[in-house]
Amino acid sequence: MSEETELIIQSSTEVAKQLDSTSEEQGIFPRKNLELLAQQGFMGILIPKPYGMGLPARVFVDVVKNIAKVSPSTAWIYVTHVAATMAFNTFASQSLKDKYMNDLVNGKLLIGAAGTESVGGAINAVLNTTAELKGDKYVINGNKTFITGVGELDLFMIITKIVGQQKPGVILVEKGQTKVGQKFVSLGMKGVSWGELILENAEVSKDNFIVDDSVKFLGVLGRVGMLGVSAISLGLAEGAFEEALNHVKSRKLGQNTLGSFEGVQIYLAEMSAKIEAMRQLLYYAADQLSTQNPLPAVLKARIFITENALDVIDKALRITGGHGFSNALKIEKYYRDARAPMLHFQTLEISKKVLGGILVS
Repeated sequence: MSEETELIIQSSTEVAKQLDSTSEEQGIFPRKNLELLAQQGFMGILIPKPYGMGLPARVFVDVVKNIAKVSPSTAWIYVTHVAATMAFNTFASQSLKDKYMNDLVNGKLLIGAAGTESVGGAINAVLNTTAELKGDKYVINGNKTFITGVGELDLFMIITKIVGQQKPGVILVEKGQTKVGQKFVSLGMKGVSWGELILENAEVSKDNFIVDDSVKFLGVLGRVGMLGVSAISLGLAEGAFEEALNHVKSRKLGQNTLGSFEGVQIYLAEMSAKIEAMRQLLYYAADQLSTQNPLPAVLKARIFITENALDVIDKALRITGGHGFSNALKIEKYYRDARAPMLHFQTLEISKKVLGGILVS
């Protein structure tokens, strides 16, 4: 990496220390944290020029990892925004990009995507949301569920059936044109504002049409998103390992530290080895993002890292005992938050199915 990128990664570690890491557990959306990241220029590091910095994906994943160790919910919204901005930049018309891209890269606007519906689940097998062109406007009706940033993000790219077209398309909708349905209280990542997004006769300019092929759109969104959530998982695993290591070095049982016990050392060795394997696989997938066929590498990273992060955090919980199980350490929070990356930007099982299909094709 260049000196510039090394400085950016180092600065992300320092900025992460300034993030509020407590309010997200109260279900508070981490807006101030995101504003701080935007002020420091992190929203645009992966976004191609001329709008963003167009830096290597390795920089992006390191930044995400550093944020996740302090505030996982902030990292989640950050990844969502960057992935959605990348997809928007890839498919939106030049007029839409002229209107929104600078504000997206500067963090003045936050964007996400809305595909999942209760009738079709994560694979969008069935879509009930429809958009019908009437004059110079699309009229959109439908309900989306388990959408990140409901009531908080400024823009949503809606995956919808287009009346008169065979394939689902994607249309940009502003927050004011949507309603908030049920909000979900989740096991972890409590600050990301998951819930139902409702569109009732939402009138959107026909110029807000982004792309007529939602599969291609989801390909770009998903690759960046899965790379990002893999980095979140690595950050959670690293954070749990560091908490556990510091604890066993200082915690005494009689005259001996907890870290002096052979069983604890064996667990630490296994955790350290897995974290290094996760890191190297993540870097490999990040390097592949700019190639013609990055999907296999991204899927392998997502599958391996999200599953093994949970194993590392579980071992951290075991060797810290009651301290790790309580909120005296952050390990119990990491344990809850680590479940989310196995579900978002397609479920882990779908990732395995897709990769398996690629392998046998």
